[in-house]
Amino acid sequence: MATLTISDKERFLINQEGQDFSHEAKTFIKIRELALKNLKDLDFPTNKLEDWKYTNLRGISKIEFRPQSAINIIAAKVKAHKIPNLDAYTLVFVNGFFSAEFSDTAEEKDGNFVVTNLNTAKKKFIKFVEPYLGFQTRAKDQFFVNLNAAFSQDGAFVYVKAHQKLDKPVHIINLVDGDLVAAYPRNLIIADKLAEAQVVVSYETIDTASALSNVINEVFVAEGAHVQMDKIQNENGNTYHIGADYAVQHKDSTFTINTIPANGKLIRNNLSILLDGTGCTANLNGAICLNGDIHVDNQTYVDHAQPNCDSNELYKAVVNDQAASIFNGKIYVNKIAQQTNAFQSNANILMSDDAKANSKPQLEIYADDVKCSHGCTIGQFDDEALFYLRTRGIKESTAKKVLLEAFIGEVLDNIKIEAVRDYASALIAKNFNSKN
Repeated sequence: MATLTISDKERFLINQEGQDFSHEAKTFIKIRELALKNLKDLDFPTNKLEDWKYTNLRGISKIEFRPQSAINIIAAKVKAHKIPNLDAYTLVFVNGFFSAEFSDTAEEKDGNFVVTNLNTAKKKFIKFVEPYLGFQTRAKDQFFVNLNAAFSQDGAFVYVKAHQKLDKPVHIINLVDGDLVAAYPRNLIIADKLAEAQVVVSYETIDTASALSNVINEVFVAEGAHVQMDKIQNENGNTYHIGADYAVQHKDSTFTINTIPANGKLIRNNLSILLDGTGCTANLNGAICLNGDIHVDNQTYVDHAQPNCDSNELYKAVVNDQAASIFNGKIYVNKIAQQTNAFQSNANILMSDDAKANSKPQLEIYADDVKCSHGCTIGQFDDEALFYLRTRGIKESTAKKVLLEAFIGEVLDNIKIEAVRDYASALIAKNFNSKN
C-alpha cells in the first residue's frame, strides 16, 4: 500500500485553511489567490539565505499553529494592555480578529478621516482601499508576506484626507489568546497630501503556551504628509513574531517608525521604505533591550529612488543572558538620486559572555553627489564612564542602569507621544531591572 507523505510546509498550510473569504470583492480575492500561488513555490526561510543567516524559522513549520477566534475575552483583559494616559482612537484585534465592543472607531468624522477595521473599509470605503492594499507586498520570494496576504483575517484602516490632521493618535492593539494560535493582522495607513497622522501599534499576549503573529503594516505617505508609527512588541516568551513594515513616500513627505521589541520568543522585523519623491525624509529608530533567550532580528531596507532625500537610522541594543540581537540594514541609492543624505548607525552593548549581537550595515550607491555613512559598534560598557560614576559614590548596579538608560534614551526621545514614550521606557526599565 502506498503511503502519502506531506512536507512540513504542506502540513502547516493545511492548518491555515478553513477560513471563508468568499464575501470579499474580487480585487481582494485575487490578492489571496496570487499569494497562495506564490506559496506553492516557497518554503520556510533557512540559514542558507543571506538575509536569514542568523535566524532560522524552520522550527515554526513543525508546530501546528492555526487561525482561531478568541473566546471569553472580557474588558478587564483588554484594559490591561492599553497604554496608560494615552488619549487615542483604539482598534482592538484578538488573534487577528476585530473586537468592535472594545474599539473606538471614527468613520468619516467631519469628513476628514476614517479610523476603522480593514474588513469594514473593504466594503464601505473600497475606493480608498482598493488602489493601495497589497500594492507594496506582491513579493513572489517572501514566504511570510505571502502567508499573511493569503490568510489575513482583519486589521486596522486609517485614512487621513488631504490637508487634514488626526485630532488624536490611533492605537492599534493586537492581542493573542489561546494555544497554538496563528494570527495574521494586516494594517493599511494612508495619509493624503499634506495630511498628518500618529499611529501606535502594540502587540501583546493575554494567555498562550505558543503562538505565531505574522503581521503586515502598509503605509502610504503622500506629498507633504507626515506619518509617525510607534511599534511596541511585548508578547510573551512563547510567541513567534514575524512582521513586515512597508512605506512609500512621495514628494516632501516625512515618515518615522520607532520599533521597540521588548519581549517574545523570536521577533523578526522587515522594514522596507521607498523614497519615491524629491525632498523626502525617513527616520528609522530601534531600541532593543533583551534578556533570557529571546532572539530579535531587525532587517531594514531604504530605497532612495529620487534626488534630495534624507534617511536616518539609529538602532541601539542592550543584550544580556543568552539573548541575541541581529541588525541587517541596507541603504540603496539609485543613480538618479543625487544629493542624497543617508546615515545609518547600529550600536550594541553585550552584558554577558553568552549574549550575541550580529550587525551588517550596507551601502549600495550608484549616484556620485551623496553623503552616506554607516557604522556599527559591538562591545561592553564604557569602563571610564562607569569608573567616573563609581568614584562619585554610585554603586555599580545603579551606575550601569544610568549608563544604559542614557544609551537607550537617545532612541526613545524620538517617540513624540509622552504616554507612549513613558510606556516604552517602563518596558525597557523592567528588562534593565532583571539584569545582573
